[in-house]
Amino acid sequence: MIKINPVLGNGFCVKPAKKEFKNTSYDNKNYSYNSQIFRLNFTSNKYNPLPPDLKAQLPQNYTIAQLKSEAMQQKNRLGQGNNSIVYKIPYSEDYALKVLNKDDPNKITMGEFPDDVNLGQPVWQDSDNPRILILKRIKGYENSIPNWTRTIFNPEVQMPEDVTKEQAELYLSKVKAIASMPQESYDKLASKIKILDDKDYKLDSINPNNLMVNPDDKEINAIDYFKVPKREKSKHVYENSYMDIVALALDFTLLPEYFDKLSRNGQNELMDCCAQINSKAYLASIKEGLSCESEKFRTFIYYTIQWFQVMDNKENVRAYEKRADDFIEMLKNPWDWADNRRS
Repeated sequence: MIKINPVLGNGFCVKPAKKEFKNTSYDNKNYSYNSQIFRLNFTSNKYNPLPPDLKAQLPQNYTIAQLKSEAMQQKNRLGQGNNSIVYKIPYSEDYALKVLNKDDPNKITMGEFPDDVNLGQPVWQDSDNPRILILKRIKGYENSIPNWTRTIFNPEVQMPEDVTKEQAELYLSKVKAIASMPQESYDKLASKIKILDDKDYKLDSINPNNLMVNPDDKEINAIDYFKVPKREKSKHVYENSYMDIVALALDFTLLPEYFDKLSRNGQNELMDCCAQINSKAYLASIKEGLSCESEKFRTFIYYTIQWFQVMDNKENVRAYEKRADDFIEMLKNPWDWADNRRS
């Protein structure tokens, strides 16, 4: 039996369904997450040392118990997804602490990626509570609008939200920023996605906030990917390609709605950015050996949507497969697409 997270773009995975991990009560120190209570054992993990470079950044005699206690405070929260909360670790800019609200859905194996590659992968797991992980930290800002998943589908009203003019203008500013990143930034991103591909991990190319942009270091990084089960490999529907970069960079699902809210000049700027991003991602993928077949992206979308509820009105204009088809056509000639959209 295959189990998939039912909220498309909220982070998802494909995995065999299994019994949920049960919380274990240890020392009565409580942390709340989505109405669940975790009782964490703050013992020393004597035989489970921290990574040496992280240990070197911490004060002398600073214990793992202190690290967890001080990190898991509201002021240190870096972000929250469907499956976890991520916190800043005091005294370190290179690592983050992640608390899962259930067993790790992405099944990322420690030690599977090269040490000199930062994919936000786990490097340490708490011996007493396996839902507490230390990750390599990826710096930067999310590529698209805040509350993207809520705009896609607001669970409170069971409806999508309309894109606003303010959101469209924010989106355009971020697209212009990522389009201006040098070719080398795209080359490095393609190289990392190729590593994922070689290790049988699939990038979640639906939620645009799965790209982190760091303009200071000229870096673009992907942060959400999942292990492809062996039984699924033969279907060839979970293969990464250059289109995953383009789809995330341009938010393929909402792009037409952003376009409609922009001024004529803004629309033209967006089309210019589409062409630039498409070209840079394509060249990077050729260089790094990542597939340049757009059909791999289309196949992935068509295959995965079968597990997700319809999240739109009667016309279903925001259907993911329709938006994927439209997006692929738009990239062939952005300016013709824009003229047709305006007419």
